Amino acid sequence: MPTADLLARRLFHCLPRTDQRRWAGAYLSGLLGTPGKKSVRNMARSTAALGAASQSLHQVVNASTWDWNPVRRELAAWCGEQAGVRALRMVPVVIPKRGQCSAGVHRRFDPAGGRTLSCQLALGLFLVTDHGSVPVDWRLVLPGRWSEDDELCERARIPAAARTSPAAPAAHPGLGLDQAAEAAAAHAAAAGVPVVAEAATEAPLDAVRLIAGLAGRSLGFAVSVPLGTPVLCGPPGDRAPHTTTVARLAARLGPASSPLAGGRLRRAPALIRVPGVARPLALLTEWDPATPERPVKHWIADPDGRTLAATRFSLSAAASLSLATSMDVLEECGLLDFEGRSFPGWHRHMTLVSAAAAHRLLGGPQRAAARPVRTPAPEPAPTRVPTRVAAQVRTRAHAFSG
Repeated sequence: MPTADLLARRLFHCLPRTDQRRWAGAYLSGLLGTPGKKSVRNMARSTAALGAASQSLHQVVNASTWDWNPVRRELAAWCGEQAGVRALRMVPVVIPKRGQCSAGVHRRFDPAGGRTLSCQLALGLFLVTDHGSVPVDWRLVLPGRWSEDDELCERARIPAAARTSPAAPAAHPGLGLDQAAEAAAAHAAAAGVPVVAEAATEAPLDAVRLIAGLAGRSLGFAVSVPLGTPVLCGPPGDRAPHTTTVARLAARLGPASSPLAGGRLRRAPALIRVPGVARPLALLTEWDPATPERPVKHWIADPDGRTLAATRFSLSAAASLSLATSMDVLEECGLLDFEGRSFPGWHRHMTLVSAAAAHRLLGGPQRAAARPVRTPAPEPAPTRVPTRVAAQVRTRAHAFSG
């Protein structure tokens, strides 16, 4: 029996109805076997041997009622059985969209492309393994009207629990950091690994919230932070620590300070604290050998050896190339091709895309290195814009490979 069929049986056994299990499996087969754009029409043609119909493929994602969370947990467990898990990495993914009706779509400036575009912003949770970075969970950012307009949320079927928390900063609503931290903690705890998180915002208070959310769940973590993030410096037990920012503290740390990760990560000699987090933390500065005059990124991390080792591995050239490969595989498996507009439909589609990508990356002897080359779609498709995160990761991997 093909491995994809075995994976489908494993993932979808929890779905309550036979027709849901059948068409979820057909959708997964379509994502894996359809060349070009993964529209339901193309997938119905590609999986004709299964008796698939485009209406049934559409309904299993957009109109069905199955819960995607148990499927994602099963997918994470399967991935852990296929390869050793080093860390859980939280990565922001920009998905270009046309139109204004899909859940979460908004105008956003994309630093990688240097332009403003219409898009969805997702937080992807990737298991970092010895054989690739595999997506196992997603959170969709719901800014502004997607959390505040009740009529719009009802049309997109966005549940109240997914909307902006009343405590979220007004400047950056809808980031879902609490939900993302909770999901990351659940997967990381199950795998027994630390979390390496790249914040989807330049707001210092959002970074602090994410750090507090992860610290409150007793997990090891490393979080990328903006320069304005407040930190507290002083000896242990100091009741009046000195307050500064990551920018001021990092300015004292040139490329000559404590090296980690083959010289790409530097660690501040003294531990710091973050407002609202009791335990001491380490400040890490990431350097690119090609541009030694300025750091690439700053991280706040647990200082224990296991977390630092996981961070070092996750930010290595090999892991960066692996993440870029994973983004390519996700695009090949339909990351950009969701045709619905609803919040539940997006989550079910992303769950099945993740399963297809996991099968490509971990499920066969070809793995990612020998994946099929993408062929033209059976029907005309609009010009496709690659996800921005892939370009960012490729840039980093290229710079580090030297």
